[in-house]
Amino acid sequence: MRTRASAAAALLTVTVAAGCGGAGGRQAATHGHALAGAPRARSAPQAPPPPRAIDCARTACVALTFDDGPGPYTETLLNDLQAAGARATFFMLGENVASFPHAVRRAALAGHEIGNHSWSHPQLTGLPSASVRAQVQRTQRAIEQASGGVTPKLMRPPYGAVDKRVSGDIAMPEVLWSVDTLDWKIRDTRRVERAALGQAHRGSIVLMHDIHKTTVAAVPTVLAGLKKKGLTPVTVSELFSTDKPMQAGVAYGERVPPVPTPSAPERAAEPRR
Repeated sequence: MRTRASAAAALLTVTVAAGCGGAGGRQAATHGHALAGAPRARSAPQAPPPPRAIDCARTACVALTFDDGPGPYTETLLNDLQAAGARATFFMLGENVASFPHAVRRAALAGHEIGNHSWSHPQLTGLPSASVRAQVQRTQRAIEQASGGVTPKLMRPPYGAVDKRVSGDIAMPEVLWSVDTLDWKIRDTRRVERAALGQAHRGSIVLMHDIHKTTVAAVPTVLAGLKKKGLTPVTVSELFSTDKPMQAGVAYGERVPPVPTPSAPERAAEPRR
């Protein structure tokens, strides 16, 4: 009898325990489900970093610029710039922005400068003023949307083609270049490296295109070579930040370091009489 009673008690204990465990399991599952469905706190949206305090009147600076993107190689370029701690300026085409919005946003968040390069790369001097303004304004809106609110402050007219009328229609500072790597034409990584490093000097604005794989492949060597030459890669706005503010309607090709005014020769002391 004791054996049967013990067995019955044991069976009762197991049954009750199983029932409690089942109820507890259901409660835990319900509790977990409630947590999963609870509203989560939203993180604050990311914003581009503040401008760097860099004085190109004292530092040997060079501005690397990339046209016609964003494209399939832009994010690789961003990786290379990040690894080197370098910043650059991207003159983007509006028609490409919608295809690579993540690259646009990432460039902005990394502190690179984003400029306007028109919507579809026409020669602006051959367009009526209304079309020029549409090319600029449509691209402004596309970049603002993709970047999370960054409004380009600089314009690079396609082919560098600009005249007084077009300049008035653009209504932004115009950025040209002093070093043309011809990367769009030669499509050879080693030659792009030599062109950039052979011509770049303090104050240069270097023209390249991030839509070409051969150009992006050249960038790590270019960055290392600039460092050896004592040159610091900066954005275009950083290059001119210690000068007077960049002006709409003015074309900027490079930053020419001011030539110090020679001091007057000291006059020899007159002998005492």
